Amino acid sequence: MINAYLIDYILEAFYYPVIMIIYANVRGVKLKLWEIIVISLSFLIIDFTWFYTIILRFCILAYLSYERDKELPLSLHIFYASFPWVTESVFKRLVGFFILPIFGLEYTALDNKLIYIVVEASAVFLYFTLLKLSKINFQTFIELSEIKNLRKKLVFTDITMMFYYVLIEFLTGMEVYGGVNNLIYRQWLVVIYFIFFILMLFYMNRSYQNRLEKEIASAREQELRYLSAYSKKVEGLYEELRAFRHDYANILVSLKEGIDRKDIGMIQKIYESVLEDSSGFIQSSKFNIGRLANIKDDAIKSLLSAKFLEAEANHIEVDLEVKEKIGAPDIPLLDYIRLLAILCDNAIEAALEAEHPAITIACFYQDDDYVLIVDNTTKEERVPVDLIYQKDYSSKGHGRGIGLTTIHQMMRKYPNLTVETDSVAHHFCQTIRIKNTLN
Repeated sequence: MINAYLIDYILEAFYYPVIMIIYANVRGVKLKLWEIIVISLSFLIIDFTWFYTIILRFCILAYLSYERDKELPLSLHIFYASFPWVTESVFKRLVGFFILPIFGLEYTALDNKLIYIVVEASAVFLYFTLLKLSKINFQTFIELSEIKNLRKKLVFTDITMMFYYVLIEFLTGMEVYGGVNNLIYRQWLVVIYFIFFILMLFYMNRSYQNRLEKEIASAREQELRYLSAYSKKVEGLYEELRAFRHDYANILVSLKEGIDRKDIGMIQKIYESVLEDSSGFIQSSKFNIGRLANIKDDAIKSLLSAKFLEAEANHIEVDLEVKEKIGAPDIPLLDYIRLLAILCDNAIEAALEAEHPAITIACFYQDDDYVLIVDNTTKEERVPVDLIYQKDYSSKGHGRGIGLTTIHQMMRKYPNLTVETDSVAHHFCQTIRIKNTLN
């Protein structure tokens, strides 16, 4: 009899893998073996008790989420912890309350372990079907949690999820253990909450997409402005080169005349007064902007040209190294543009305070990886690189470290993106390496 009870209990615990599948999906991770074992054992222990320890189910998944990334906000950890339980509960009850009767079965048919397993499998199927149709991307919730008005919606959703789950389990317990028939109330609760829950997810996802679309539109407008400035700069350089070519022709005529006369003094005078200045003109760093022609993507080219002109306007020496044709990296272009803008802005801001303001920007391929290097001089001999990614940290004061925090978030969002940071001898250097995921 004990063995039969254990077998029934193990079959009933079939929903543990369902919970872990949904958790892994919404969290965007692959669960490690120790995590699966810990989750299963913890849930087994909890399920020997009842309502008063039900909150521990949330705590276990919240702890696992926190251990994976301690920098995420609490509201997001709670969302990851609550979502699997609520999703399993809603879909299982929707199938039990409204689909089983179609086949002539009552909700109590879930006592049959085979039917229970089929219903749990159906809940997983419905979840992934809805996910595919709705195109909800839970990875965007990391950025969503940083947006003030959407973060409030996320907190509200967390509260409603926990309230629903505790209430539905309480009502179920009343019927199973107390003999209080409240099936109709549970049916209405599931339907109403399912509609609310789906609408809330759609709303947050759509709000994020709208914000993203506005950012894209703004980026395109900015790109056009940058390209216009870039074109004017190139036109100005072309005019300078054309004037220089005219002057250079006259210089050659003067030199020829000096050579014909064998007048060394005249040749020396021409060299000292004209050619030395010409050498400085030719080697001027402002002609580095011509190397941007090797960048194929107009958005990246326009941004770099704008930052180049901004640095030049602030009397910062800029060295651009783009010696080969290079395209866009293997991450969404908008995120790369955001990352590039943050690095350039930080470099310009730091270089302005340095004794010798200078910036070096290099972009190239290395072993099929896309590599971007941004180096700038600094006022400090060494910047504490172990602190810079902490939110709000900045050597300039409180609240100035948001940009680097954004870069750190991108590192979590894109596994193929790594950042190496170094600071020594009044130089601060960041190397972005983006692996080609197609290889």
